[in-house]
Amino acid sequence: MLPEFNARYPDITVDVVAANRYYDIIENGIDVAVRTKVLEADSNITVRRLASTRRVLAAAPSYIASNGFPRFPAELGKHKLLNYGLADNPRDLAFHRDGEFVAVKVRPLLESNDGQILRVAALDGMGILVQPKYIIYDDIKAGRLIPVLDDWDLPRLTMNIAFQTRSHMPVKVRLFIDALIERFRSNDFERLWTE
Repeated sequence: MLPEFNARYPDITVDVVAANRYYDIIENGIDVAVRTKVLEADSNITVRRLASTRRVLAAAPSYIASNGFPRFPAELGKHKLLNYGLADNPRDLAFHRDGEFVAVKVRPLLESNDGQILRVAALDGMGILVQPKYIIYDDIKAGRLIPVLDDWDLPRLTMNIAFQTRSHMPVKVRLFIDALIERFRSNDFERLWTE
């Protein structure tokens, strides 16, 4: 969305801070944050929902060819897992399907606080990763990654936009928020990420 936003508003400078931790928006002077945190501790922060996303398991075709395809969550103990360490209870996966619930404790081969590191490791055939679908959607569509246990669901994440509650919001912030919301809506990200 940034090239389109810049073309429409060339005088607005965008400074992107990418981090795998939650910065205090007010203390750090952040205008807009996109994150999966549902609630903010500070009542001066407004949270608007952008989209829901599935958390999915996926692996490269080379991994599946060498290690087989797990058919049930309990079989994950025999596989190499690539885990996001900052997820809620990252080593406890809570699967559900049609009223059935299965909890699986996993011991990852690789754990990282960065989803892109895990994505690259999965693309290199190192194991089965557990990630939100928005991170690996393009890889799944291109066949670089194959969904694993796709008929089972893990708890979903909600992607939100958070910003300081103000009676007079700066125009540049309002324009950016509106552009981001429109981008999510026009691309139907929620439908794509929850299928």
